[in-house]
Amino acid sequence: MSRLKKLEAIFEDKKINCGIILGSPNLFYFLEYSGAGALVYCDSKFTLVVPALEMYRAGDVKSVDVVVYYPSKIADNVIEGNLFKALEKIVKSEYVGVDVNWNDANTFRFLSEKYKIIDISTEISKMRSIKDDEELDRIRRAGEITATAIKMAMEKLDNNVNEKQIAGIIDMTMKTVGAEDYAFPSIVAFGENTAYPHHIPTDRYLKEGDVVLFDVGAKYKGYCFDSTRTYVFNNEAKKIYEIVLQAQLEAIDYVRDGVYASEVDGVARKVIEKAGYGKYFIHSTGHGVGIEIHESPTISMNSKDILRENMVITIEPGIYLKGRFGVRIEDTLIVTKNKPIVLETTYKLM
Repeated sequence: MSRLKKLEAIFEDKKINCGIILGSPNLFYFLEYSGAGALVYCDSKFTLVVPALEMYRAGDVKSVDVVVYYPSKIADNVIEGNLFKALEKIVKSEYVGVDVNWNDANTFRFLSEKYKIIDISTEISKMRSIKDDEELDRIRRAGEITATAIKMAMEKLDNNVNEKQIAGIIDMTMKTVGAEDYAFPSIVAFGENTAYPHHIPTDRYLKEGDVVLFDVGAKYKGYCFDSTRTYVFNNEAKKIYEIVLQAQLEAIDYVRDGVYASEVDGVARKVIEKAGYGKYFIHSTGHGVGIEIHESPTISMNSKDILRENMVITIEPGIYLKGRFGVRIEDTLIVTKNKPIVLETTYKLM
C-alpha cells in the first residue's frame, strides 16, 4: 500500500472527510517533495498547495494535483493570497485532520479558528517510524558515507588540528562521497569539551592524552544517519569507556520487536548506575532516525513507545564529567523480530 493510501486509510478510519498535512518532513515522506506548502486531502482527493516560488519544484510531483498561491493575481490558475487563503478556498469541511506537531502558533490559530481539528499526529508518527525497504537502503547508504567521513577525520588527527578543522573535514568528506547534506551540525570535541553532549566545535587544538569525540551523520536522499565515536588515550577515560560500552551493548542486546523503549533505556541506565555514574548519564538512551534525525520512537525512561520491526533507532548512553571529559558511544540499528541489525560505522575504540 502506498503512503498516500495509508494516509487516506487514517482519514477513513477516523471518518474525516478533509485533512491538512504540514511540515517539510511529512511532505517529503508522502510525496518526496522538498519545499514549502501543504498536502490537503478532501473528498478522496489529494492536492499539494504551494507558494509560487515552489511551483516548478512541485511540478515534478506526479502523484497529486498542485495548486499555487501568490499575493497578487499573476495567473488565472493561481490563488491570490497566502497559504491560509488557499486553504479556505479548498477545504470546506467543518472537521479537519491535522498533524498538530507541524503547526506553528500562527498556523494553529488559523486552523483552530476556522475548523474543528482532529489530531492525527500519533498515527502519522507511527506510520513514519516503520521503515520500508527503500528507506532502509537510504539509511544504510547514509551510514556508509558517515563511516567514510569518520575514517578520514581519524587519519587527520594530530596536534596541528582544532575541532573546527576536523568538523570541516568530516562535512566536506560526506558531501564529496555522496551526501546531499549532513543530518545535523557535526560535533567534534577534544579533551574537556567532550563533557558537553551537544558541544559546538571551537578553535581548541588537540593535545596529547585528549579524549576525542565525534557525533556525526550524513543525509542521503532525504534520510539521516547518526553515529558517535569516542577515542580515549588515557587509563581513566578508558575505564569510563568500558562502562559506557557495556551499557550500550546490553541495551542493544535487549532491543527487539515488542519491547518497550523505556525498558531498553532502563537496561543501559542500570549498568551506569551500578558503576556509580548514574547522575552523569544526563540524556535519554536513544531515538528514532529517518527523515528527521530525531523522530519516533523515543528511547527514554518515560517513553510509552513499543519497538516494532523495521524501526530505525539509536542506542547512545554516555557519561559526562565536567572539566575532565565525556564518553558517548552511539550506533544506529534496525529493529527486527530477534537481535537488531547494527549499522556499524567504524571501530568503537582506538
